[in-house]
Parts: sequence; structure tokens; C-alpha cells
Amino acid sequence: MNWLREHKLFSVIAGIVLVLCLVIIVSFLSAGGSSFIGRGTHKVVHVIETPLSYVTSGVRNTVAGVFRYSSLLKENEELKEQVAKLEQENKDLTLSKDDLNQLERLSGVFKFDPYKNKRSSIAARITEIDYSNPFIVFTVDRGTEEGIKNNSIVVDGNGLVGKVFDCGKGWSKVVSILSENNNVSFKVLRRTSVTGVISANSEGELSGYVMNDRAKIVKGDTLVTSGIGVYPEGIIVGKVSTVDYDEDRQLKVITVRPSVDFESLQKVAIFK
Repeated sequence: MNWLREHKLFSVIAGIVLVLCLVIIVSFLSAGGSSFIGRGTHKVVHVIETPLSYVTSGVRNTVAGVFRYSSLLKENEELKEQVAKLEQENKDLTLSKDDLNQLERLSGVFKFDPYKNKRSSIAARITEIDYSNPFIVFTVDRGTEEGIKNNSIVVDGNGLVGKVFDCGKGWSKVVSILSENNNVSFKVLRRTSVTGVISANSEGELSGYVMNDRAKIVKGDTLVTSGIGVYPEGIIVGKVSTVDYDEDRQLKVITVRPSVDFESLQKVAIFK
């Protein structure tokens, strides 16, 4: 008895364990029946089991969640890689389509009257642009090794681009018709007797005048090179945007929208 008094806590715990063991044994013997003891035993066991079940379930769910999260991260990274790959493929297809369209337009160069029976031409890609005047001077990847020289004519599938003003091995510099110093002699395609001269103005537009102030030229007329000067006859230059009469100079003056889209220009043809 003295030992029990000295070890009260141990005695209490031991007593509780003993009681639980007896309850479980009695419950087992009664096969968990509907007796008062059986029902009581089930309640005690349920009270003990419930928190243990929550703890066990929580641990299990947490572990599963960690592995599931890791799996989702991996799937997310794989999806990102697939999206990036598809985006790049889409860009490549777009670039290929643009290149194809430019080459198809470039093939129209040979329909110009000056070049129908000539094969002394070469396709070139623009490699550098002078961004201080982006529509005036640019560099292409063909040069003297291909027989290109100063004043070689440069066109694309839509019309006149300009001419070469400097070249070397593997490169040529082109001055476009949007340069103020690059005059172009033209005639009206609808009425070839109507002629004149145009060049770029300070606003980067093509403007000029008609030789005969009584000449019939109207908005929408297509202009082609006349053959006077550097440029051969028959290359499309652009369409007339406006027609006015300058009282001071007593000339019929015009503005012209170039047939070439200089902002999207990437490939050209050079005729030697």
C-alpha cells in the first residue's frame, strides 16, 4: 500500500489500462452484442478511435497531397513547354508564309515589259536598314560577285524600289525612290502620251508634275517608268493620289502612292 501511495500517477494509469482491458475482453466475449456492456464498450472504443482515425486520415491525406502537388507541378511545366513549342512553331509557319508570299510577288517582276526576255537578275534579302531614314537607304546580301554594279535596278513584285548606289563583295546599298535625290521619269499607263517627273518630298511622299499642264491625268491613274534616265521603261511606280494646278509654276502637280509597301519590304530582285 505504501508503494501505491508513493506512485499515485502510475497507479492511476495502470488502473485505467486495466479497466479498459477488462471492458474490451468483456466486449469480445459478448461479441459486441446489444447488451448494456457491449454498447458501452463500443462507445468507449469509438471515443478513443475517432480522434485516432482523424489523425491517421489527416496524415495520409497530407502525404497524398504532397505527392499530388509535385505531380501537378511537373504537369504544369510540361504544359508550359508544349505551349512554348507550339507558339514557336506558329511563328515559324507565319514567317514561312510571309517569305512565300514575298517570293510569289517577286516572281511577278518578270512580267514587267523591260525584263520579259531577260534572265540577268538575282533575288536578294534586305539585311540592314538605315533607321534614320528607313525608307531611303538599305543594304542587301548580294554584291559584285553576282555582277551587281552601281545603278543596277531594284524592284519587288509590286513595282519599282530604287537603284544600287554602292556595292562590294556580298553586299549592295540601295537608294529607294523615296529619296529626294532620286528622280523618276514616268508616263501614265492609261494614256502613255502623258509624262512627267516625280521624286520624294520632305514628308517622305512622292510628288511631282506633268510636262503638259493640259494633260489628262486623274486620281487613281497608274504610273510606270518612261524609260528616260536610269530606269527602263514599263516598271510600275504607283498610283496618283491627288491632282492640283500650281498657279505660280503653271504646272499640273500630283502626289503619288508607291506601289511598293516599303514598311514590310524584305526581299527584292536586282537586275544587272
